[in-house]
Amino acid sequence: MGHLALLARELGFRVSGSDLNSYPPMSELLDNQGIEFATGYHPDNLKDRPDVVVVGNTISRTNPEVDAMLDLDLNYTSGPQWLFQYVLRGRKVAAVAGTHGKTTTTSMLAWILQYAGLSPGYLIGGVAQNSDVAACVGKGEWFVIEGDEYDTAYFDKRPKFIHYRPKLATLLNLEFDHADIFDSVEEIEKQFGYFIRTLPSSGRIITNFDDERLQNSVTRSAVSPVINFSVSGNRDADWYTDSQTEDYLHSKFHSKIHGTVELSWDIPGRHNTANALAAIATACQIGVDAEVAVEALHQFKPVRRRLQLLDKIDDIQVFDDFAHHPTAIQASIEAVYHFTRPNRLIAVFEPRSNTMRMGVHGDKLVECFELADQVYMYRAPNVIWNVENPAHENYCIYDSVNSLLDDLLNKLSAGDVVLIMSNGGFDNLQARLVTSLKDKSKFHSTKSI
Repeated sequence: MGHLALLARELGFRVSGSDLNSYPPMSELLDNQGIEFATGYHPDNLKDRPDVVVVGNTISRTNPEVDAMLDLDLNYTSGPQWLFQYVLRGRKVAAVAGTHGKTTTTSMLAWILQYAGLSPGYLIGGVAQNSDVAACVGKGEWFVIEGDEYDTAYFDKRPKFIHYRPKLATLLNLEFDHADIFDSVEEIEKQFGYFIRTLPSSGRIITNFDDERLQNSVTRSAVSPVINFSVSGNRDADWYTDSQTEDYLHSKFHSKIHGTVELSWDIPGRHNTANALAAIATACQIGVDAEVAVEALHQFKPVRRRLQLLDKIDDIQVFDDFAHHPTAIQASIEAVYHFTRPNRLIAVFEPRSNTMRMGVHGDKLVECFELADQVYMYRAPNVIWNVENPAHENYCIYDSVNSLLDDLLNKLSAGDVVLIMSNGGFDNLQARLVTSLKDKSKFHSTKSI
């Protein structure tokens, strides 16, 4: 919703909004763009009678501003519908969908097209570091967007990506998530099928050859030609990679049409290599040369909060990541482990998504933390499943972020790497940890003098 506000502002609308909570990086981005937003919902937020109210998909019918909106007979719409009406209509849309990696791959693809001089529009579900803004109308014919399978609004329960009508659909993976609205992975697979059918026969589907469930969905539903990519070295794919280093900082990508290109960068992890291959394969369908796409990725900076190194204090590294699903958690831990080779890897996790709070993936948590030497988990009051201490002997559960932070600070030592994972604000734990480590370092420096 923050990104829609940025697009509306760019189009000349006067924009304001409200949210239950606000936290960086989005709150900072809105402040920098001069967009006013209220914390908390109240009918007074609509006293100026806006021309249109864009209702986010987390807003329920019982929200007091929704009641006021309906009582005042205001014009209202959903975010995806507003986006199509004012931004996407008449553009060529490249949509990136999947359970994991959407934000990073969308950001990569948008940056490649920018680098190639195509001036794309884009909407990225995070704060990109290659651009001053995370959403831009753009001057070119292409618009790059995340295709989210989550529902649209309380009055429109279709997935958001159904509204976008893309020419290109990049499909990364398909797993069970969003247990608050889907009862099974088969239901999600069905929605992906509907999405695939929104593409014209002149469009293209770029899909992960290594994901069997995704392949099944594509096989059943695709009318458009399909371009496959694989990071497992499957040479039957249209694009595949081999000769990878253990940390995935160097890979060779092979294409039946575009030849071989080599990617060397400082972004670790197999999942990021898969995202890069998907972005390159998609950019080539738009007309970008594969070598140019790789040149762009050599200068790519990850989206904030995606394996972002916040600081290094007294040989203690602190990373911030958005991982909130067991597969993503495991991928992030493996990436940091192979990239840093730490003395100890400390994983700090907040089960904040609706799916994780409900305990749907609870039985997979121990396995995904296998490479971590120590695990700290915050159990918020709204976690509705009974989190028990798992078999991992160094797995600690806290009901207070302050207690977690205090214990963490007392046990960290030189050579440790801390990976903090949450798709929310985590009570600003990331910044508080960095500040506390710096204060501790200053104190010891002063004491030694």
